[in-house]
Amino acid sequence: MFGLYPAGARWVRHFSAARAPRDIQKVLTVHAGFSAGIFHQPFGESRGAVIAQKGRLLVLAERVDSVSADLALVPDVQMQNLLWSFNSGYANQWGSRELRVLTGCDNWDALLRQASADYAQACDLVEEAVSGALEAKAAEKLAAEQLAAEKAAAAEVADARRLADPVVGTMYANDDDVPWLPSDYLFDAPHPEVASCAH
Repeated sequence: MFGLYPAGARWVRHFSAARAPRDIQKVLTVHAGFSAGIFHQPFGESRGAVIAQKGRLLVLAERVDSVSADLALVPDVQMQNLLWSFNSGYANQWGSRELRVLTGCDNWDALLRQASADYAQACDLVEEAVSGALEAKAAEKLAAEQLAAEKAAAAEVADARRLADPVVGTMYANDDDVPWLPSDYLFDAPHPEVASCAH
């Protein structure tokens, strides 16, 4: 199906899902920060079509329009070539400037640590998308956020009631005869009143 990739078997993870590849693509883009792929085949015919991408990692599907998905998670072509160079003993052909421009890392150690961490995280996210756990986590997070927002709104309403004007907020038994006055109306002014037209 997918075959071997230049970086080797360590950098390929296969997944099988009872869901369509387009459904998995949607879950990964909505809930996991992946970008949607355009179904191109960067490694050639029958080597997988890109359904999603995160950084330098590609999620490939054997067939895009199938009911179930056979997927592979691999580094992109440029990262594959760099990893192949390292694994094949050609690491010294890449200088620190070239590595920094291509990957943002100054040396092979930093590059391998970063690539391994990104790959492990992406593997976990794809696994969760395939199993449906990613959507469940997103639903739980949304419910928790809604609950927190409802509690905050209730606290705000309670504060508003507590700070409400006691005169305005009080209902009288027969309030048709009571004039409306703000609560500070009967307090003295902080400075004496001066006639506006003194002669």
